[in-house]
Amino acid sequence: MHAEPRLKSKIWAEALIRRARLQGAFAYLRHHGDDDAGIILVKTALMDGTALVWAPMRDEDFCLKWQVRSHEPQSEAEADTWIEQARTRDPDLWVIEIEDPKGRSFLLSEETMPLDQKHRI
Repeated sequence: MHAEPRLKSKIWAEALIRRARLQGAFAYLRHHGDDDAGIILVKTALMDGTALVWAPMRDEDFCLKWQVRSHEPQSEAEADTWIEQARTRDPDLWVIEIEDPKGRSFLLSEETMPLDQKHRI
């Protein structure tokens, strides 16, 4: 059993935003959490009124994995409500929003897969 080294949340968030922007998506920090250890949520807005919300989890080996909250895109209002509820429970939470009609989260190596295949976890 081994745990991956963990980057500070601030560095990780800035890198994800930069990666998304370099690939042509619009990305921004929606909520600034704890600089060192805040959990990061990622909302991918598909630019059609729907969105996906990604949350981190650890597998049995304590390796970081990303899991989409809903396997189908949900309305942006539903996604925003869920995010705000999570922020109420955890004030150290970070929220990054990515606007990308291709549905890319920039979290997974399968970014080139069609939207209906890449969310099967």
